[in-house]
Amino acid sequence: MSSKAKDVRAYIEELGKTKEGRPEQVKDGLEIYVDLWEKAIERGVIEETDGIDAALAKIDKAGGLYAAAGEDSPNSS
Repeated sequence: MSSKAKDVRAYIEELGKTKEGRPEQVKDGLEIYVDLWEKAIERGVIEETDGIDAALAKIDKAGGLYAAAGEDSPNSS
């Protein structure tokens, strides 16, 4: 999956397609990851039309994907 030419929406859609045939634990992890990206969009940290490189830079600037999504990191306890 080459992310350089894709926007965020296409990336999220591709991730969703990769769940087929995977163990439940992997499916759950992918769902959590996609949900974090969706929340980052909802919060306005990234745009659906951002290229992946631009979106990753914005996420990094926000403090990581969990922070961009407004969630506590699982390692923050």
